[in-house]
Amino acid sequence: MPNANPPRDPYKEYLACRIPGARWWDVEEVSTKGEEVRNLPHMMPSPGTFAKAAAQRGISPSSHVVCYDTHGLFSSPRTAFTFLAFGHKNVSVLNGGLPAWLDEGGETQEGKVEEEVVAEEYPEPKLKEGWVRDFEEMVANARMGGRGEVVLDARSRGRFNGTDPEPRAGLSSGHIPSSLSLPFPTLIDTHTSKRTGKPYTTLKDQIALYRTFSSETTDSQGRSSSTQGGSPVLDFEKVRQASSAGTTAVTATCGSGMTAAVIWLALRTLGIQSAIYDESWMGWASREKEGVPIAKQKTVEQAS
Repeated sequence: MPNANPPRDPYKEYLACRIPGARWWDVEEVSTKGEEVRNLPHMMPSPGTFAKAAAQRGISPSSHVVCYDTHGLFSSPRTAFTFLAFGHKNVSVLNGGLPAWLDEGGETQEGKVEEEVVAEEYPEPKLKEGWVRDFEEMVANARMGGRGEVVLDARSRGRFNGTDPEPRAGLSSGHIPSSLSLPFPTLIDTHTSKRTGKPYTTLKDQIALYRTFSSETTDSQGRSSSTQGGSPVLDFEKVRQASSAGTTAVTATCGSGMTAAVIWLALRTLGIQSAIYDESWMGWASREKEGVPIAKQKTVEQAS
């Protein structure tokens, strides 16, 4: 992620402390790269790239894949999303990640990986329909305004509103027209590790998640359901009904497609299927000179 301070070496962290038997999965390595994806980071891999990476790590289609990260809950949902989007059946996220594992007294390994990983057969899968949204689909949806699919943006309110800068140089802040703001930190709880004293995060429980979606989602005027006098900015029951009928009614987006997966996981925890806009804000805002609209926060006076 941009502007990490101090700069991180994730693989070095993996070698320093990991859950026994854990395999290293690099979302940058296992991705589509180059001009075909506008040189954007950690884009969804091709089916062939995914199958090869899984097979090399000893994963077969019948394997139970448990994803974790070192923040508690940050990048692991993106990896879980990738596996499920390619039709892998048995996928879990370790809530709280490595810090929670350590706090519960879990054993760890360190140093060079000594155990031999036997490659498995992993047939090239097909990407499941409706799980990943592309730019053209997002443009078409934005043109529908409030009649389109709900788009939830996981970035901070300031970046969504266009009042704070983007961490990536050269990108304007703002949001996709008609999208709604739901910063991903509103969906997680922060804890202090008993082992290290450092903070880590976990996904909120179902009741708290439902309340968060209902109360923390805001529109382009900064209005939430609570400031609307009971009129919902996000009609969560409508979304739930659409999901029950087999329709993907929500797309999550963020800066680069990473924390959008936190929204996806939260919705999945509540039994609601959603999609992710893979390019996210980097892909959208990089087309500003091509005439792609960048929406900003509106005041009540501007909206009336």
